[in-house]
Amino acid sequence: MKKVLITLAVAFIIITSAILFKNVYSCEMPIKNRGIRDAINTGDLDVLFIGSSTFRANVDMPMMDEAYDGRVYDISYGGNQLVATVIQYDEIRRRSPHDYGLIVFELGPMMLAQDVALSDSRVIWDLSLEGKQDLWISMYTAGNTDFPMLYEFFVTSGMDDLITFPVTEPFYSTRYYKGAKTDETVSPGKEWLENEEFDLSDKYLVEEQADAVANIINECKKDGQDFIFVESPCYYRLQDDPVFREYHEEFVRILDENGADYILASDVSFDTHDAALFEDMNHMSAEGRRVYTAELIKALKNR
Repeated sequence: MKKVLITLAVAFIIITSAILFKNVYSCEMPIKNRGIRDAINTGDLDVLFIGSSTFRANVDMPMMDEAYDGRVYDISYGGNQLVATVIQYDEIRRRSPHDYGLIVFELGPMMLAQDVALSDSRVIWDLSLEGKQDLWISMYTAGNTDFPMLYEFFVTSGMDDLITFPVTEPFYSTRYYKGAKTDETVSPGKEWLENEEFDLSDKYLVEEQADAVANIINECKKDGQDFIFVESPCYYRLQDDPVFREYHEEFVRILDENGADYILASDVSFDTHDAALFEDMNHMSAEGRRVYTAELIKALKNR
């Protein structure tokens, strides 16, 4: 019986230590080629991208490296939200001693229709305890928390990354470069893209996400931080969708109302009807990534 109690006590201590480590120190783990810690370690940057998997898939970082002498980085998360983007920006300003010439935020129209929730465990991994608490408060205020979510947020989310770190980190460090994808993704073909189903009819504006756009703008202005919002081109079927256009107009209205600079998908030369340039409706193939990045570099340098 004594041995059982000792075993249980040791297991409890190990589990508790892992949970505490994940919540307090995960943001300091030596992760290569992705995340806030590695972006900070890169030093002063001319261009820092903060966005979702759209930026991760659509920005070719070696090309950006060449254009900006290596002083670039891309902080991107799957399904990243505007509410979370504010917190990520705050983390950068609070934790980093470096200067950022231009911060590029994602202008993703459908970001305005996302619930305030935990969209990617990588967000939890990269945030400090203060950032985790800020995100939790945002979710709580939006009414999207309960005990199962509390357990996932502070206990299980990201725990697999911690446990498997020695094995998975070398793999992930080659899969990404400065936060962007490196794989040679190919298009599934025109027929597939023409028949891929999507339905935006049940979407609705989430006020917290709209407010976050204004918060990003106000914080950057207060900090004297140069910034711009950039919209990546989507496959024409999505980009021409009436609901998508509605949210696009709303996003631009918020930017105009708050005096923010932006580059729209229509401001760059890119053929949204060319299936070879896309992996799916809003992520580009490797070919599309390089074509778009060349045009984006021109647009950023000409602003």
